[in-house]
Amino acid sequence: MKRGQLQIQESIFVVFIFFVILMVAMIVFYQLESRSIKGIKEEHDENLFYYLVSYVPSMPELQCSVVGIGDECIDLSKARAFSFMNDDYYREVFGHRKIILEVNEDIVLYNWEPSTYSGERKITSPVSVYDPNQNKYLVGVLEVYMYEE
Repeated sequence: MKRGQLQIQESIFVVFIFFVILMVAMIVFYQLESRSIKGIKEEHDENLFYYLVSYVPSMPELQCSVVGIGDECIDLSKARAFSFMNDDYYREVFGHRKIILEVNEDIVLYNWEPSTYSGERKITSPVSVYDPNQNKYLVGVLEVYMYEE
């Protein structure tokens, strides 16, 4: 082989090694970013899970109101009517979760269970519930379940 051919092969080998190292670095970077994004998504889901406990009682669909002025409680008659709602809007808001209001009875406000899940988490919170039929306030428990996939 001539000296020029040897230098060309040497240059090609150096460029090949450079691209191999570059590809390995890109794969490692992609894996690290993928894990970071997955962690951020899990943190967001966790925050949304805890946020629902305070959001549900303040929803206009469930909130007590007197002459259009909202109160910090859940209207029992509205909750019973809401339990029959099956709207795609709430699937976007709540996702794969189950929300139950326990007063004297268990009222399933929302339930969309995924086809497969590995477990479920539950958070509970006491809430004030107004019964307009008896015109009195009751203490209820709001349970929010999150399905882990």
